[in-house]
Amino acid sequence: MTHGSQVLVSERRIDGHSIHIVDGLFALDLVRMLHEILRKLQFSLSDYDTDETKDQLHWKHEFEPESLEALPLLRLWRDTVVAKTGELFPRINATLARVHCNNHPYGDLQRPHQDITPGVTALYFANAVWSQDWQGEMVFFDRDEEPFYAVAPKPGRVVIFPGHILHRGGVPSRVCFEPRLSVAFKFAADE
Repeated sequence: MTHGSQVLVSERRIDGHSIHIVDGLFALDLVRMLHEILRKLQFSLSDYDTDETKDQLHWKHEFEPESLEALPLLRLWRDTVVAKTGELFPRINATLARVHCNNHPYGDLQRPHQDITPGVTALYFANAVWSQDWQGEMVFFDRDEEPFYAVAPKPGRVVIFPGHILHRGGVPSRVCFEPRLSVAFKFAADE
C-alpha cells in the first residue's frame, strides 16, 4: 500500500513561492521498509553545500538511475514522489536529474544553499522514527537570507519546493544517536 490513511498537503509561501509539505503519502509500513534499505546504503564523504564550502563535506549516497528500477519497492517510491511533484508543480516541465540520500549525524555542519535552478526539489524524510527532541528541522530562508520557515523531519514526509529557494538541511541534536536521513529528488526544469 502506497498511501497512508490520508494524504495531507499544506502550503507555505516564501516571497511568492510555494513550499508544499506532504504527509501520509506513504503508509507507515512502507516508510519502515524504505528506512531499512536506506540506512544500509554505502555513504561517501563527498557532498558539499556551495562552491565556497567545498572543504566541508557531507555523507551522501548517489543513486544510479537503474538502482531505483531494480527493486519494485524503490520504483514505486520514486514514481510516487515524481507523480506528486508533477501534481503540485504542473506548469513546470521538469525532468528528474538527480537522486541522492543525505546522512546527517549529530555534529554535522549544514550551510544554506540552493538546488537545481530552475528546478524543483522533493525531499523525502527517511527515518522511520523521529522524536521532536532530536531536532533536525529543515530551514527555509527568505530573499533577505533570514530564516523564515522550519519543517520538522517527520517520518515519510515529503517537502516539495522550487530549487532556487535558499534552504539548509537540519542536523540532529546531541540526544539523537542515529543520523537524520533524507532523500533529495532533484528535477531540472526547462526555462
